[in-house]
Amino acid sequence: MPAQYSLDEALNCPKIPKKWIESIITGRSEVCQFISSLIIQYIKSQRKPCILAFDGFLGVEWKGIIPEIEGLLKKQDLTIESIDITSCYKKPSEIEEMIRPCLDSDPDFGFVFKGRLRDFFDINLLKMLEKKIKSYRRKKFGNVLICYGTGAVLPFLRRLYDFIFYVDITREELIRRCEEKKVFPLGLKEDTYSAKLLSKRLSYVDYQVLRIHKRYVLKYMHWYIEANLPEKLKLIPRDVYDGILSVIARYPFRLKPIYIPRVWGGQYIKKIRKLPESMPGCAFSLEVIPSELSLRICAGDNVLEIPFLNLLWNQPEKILGRQAIKKFGVYFPLTVNYDDTYQGGSLAIQVHPNGTYMRKKFNELMRHDESYYVVKVWKGAKTYHGLKEETDLKKLYSLCERAEKKRIPFDHDLYINSWPSKVGDLYLIPAGTIHASGANQLVLEIDFDGTKNGTEYTFHLYDYLRVDLDGNLRAIHLNHSFSVIRPYRRTGWVAKHLKQPARLIRSGDGWAEYLLGERNDMHYKVHRLEFKEKIDDDTKGKFHILTLVEGDGVLVRSQKYPERQFKLNYTETVIVPACMGGYSIVNLGKSFCKLTKALLK
Repeated sequence: MPAQYSLDEALNCPKIPKKWIESIITGRSEVCQFISSLIIQYIKSQRKPCILAFDGFLGVEWKGIIPEIEGLLKKQDLTIESIDITSCYKKPSEIEEMIRPCLDSDPDFGFVFKGRLRDFFDINLLKMLEKKIKSYRRKKFGNVLICYGTGAVLPFLRRLYDFIFYVDITREELIRRCEEKKVFPLGLKEDTYSAKLLSKRLSYVDYQVLRIHKRYVLKYMHWYIEANLPEKLKLIPRDVYDGILSVIARYPFRLKPIYIPRVWGGQYIKKIRKLPESMPGCAFSLEVIPSELSLRICAGDNVLEIPFLNLLWNQPEKILGRQAIKKFGVYFPLTVNYDDTYQGGSLAIQVHPNGTYMRKKFNELMRHDESYYVVKVWKGAKTYHGLKEETDLKKLYSLCERAEKKRIPFDHDLYINSWPSKVGDLYLIPAGTIHASGANQLVLEIDFDGTKNGTEYTFHLYDYLRVDLDGNLRAIHLNHSFSVIRPYRRTGWVAKHLKQPARLIRSGDGWAEYLLGERNDMHYKVHRLEFKEKIDDDTKGKFHILTLVEGDGVLVRSQKYPERQFKLNYTETVIVPACMGGYSIVNLGKSFCKLTKALLK
């Protein structure tokens, strides 16, 4: 799995009622003490055994929670039994056999697992567990049964519990723990995977079942525990959890970025975001990747870090709007990230698949479309976009294949069309269009992502015989690439259909809004807002994604409730939820401001 870098930034500070903040329990010892007191109080008042479930995301450090609760209860002369639900999993060999078709279908990609978390369990062991839990009801009231681990609240077990806790970490934290060899995939107890295979396993299997199961448990939990810092657990009552997410869904909010190095990565984002000097070039700054990123929420002295998907599932209509839900379901379909090649290198010549290919080959949802907005350029910057008119696809395939197998480079500029990049250019890149960002530029990439778990389907034709940061030759995907290329997308066609001139939509004294690009076969469009002092806008039931591409800083705020605001710095991105309605963007600096606005059509 690729190394990831992130900073403690993107802090959202909504107005949260004081009584909600005071109800949050912080610290592992404090949380465990609260839970033990809750159990004791329940036993005394109900005069019967207490049965609890602690479900949670893969990677939770249970050894720091359950033994401490047990110790506190034993001091009260209670009889405690704890059951690790993973003891009911199938044997590792059975799990491997079950998921092998998903991982062996392709050397670089996989096939999204169609099953559920329950498929990882031995049905006979689950029946024995169910029988045991039911038998606890007949025990004396001084008994406590704790069932914990990923899957403890499977649907048929849920009604057996008196209290349900969900213990959560972000995907970023899970990846960190995987890199430290602290966590293994579902059902495994040792490290048997290479980094590449582990990444594939998580993407195509584990994330799929974890996402579905987590969404289910969150509907029925009584308490939520944020466990990204094992020693600083944060326990939140269910009603407060719902309340905080309901509040944040009414604000413009920013997701916590993640920075990913690549061999071609640049130095500009690294400089302006003050990333560690030890980091190689920053290739990607992930700004809006729904399945990957999290929200940092200020709640008094606490900072809660909660996955964005939690917010989306909890407040779908406020975030997405009715139209988006009707068309795509509870799914956030747009992503935003930076491609930084300043003092770096060009991206691989690449292409993305259409929806039919995605569904057939990978069991994914929809197509993958992109657009590049050029934010900054340096000497020699250019953008690859389509084939040249005279390019023979068979010859191009032959050259790409020879480069891959015999390590013989070729002059790709003879076959791939390119344009000198200019700040403010937008390149539409519908599925099937060959493209790449060239060296020495900063590009804001706005995509329609039709995947279930944020898996990237970038098919490389040619990558200049480069090795990655681990010293391995970077992957080429010729069969996929040449299966999805639209061969008619050449210089003339691209210039006419994919490189559209900016069209003025509306304007006033010192401000204007332009449509930069849209197509019938792409689900979204990109606008640009330009202003000297202030510009007003309205979501009209659709979420907006704003990125400050020129200017020092702006304030994005609701017109009806001005306290619902977010301060946005240069290059940063904010999501304006569909429920916002009328909002204003106010210039906080002296220079002219420009923001891109991405929205569904």
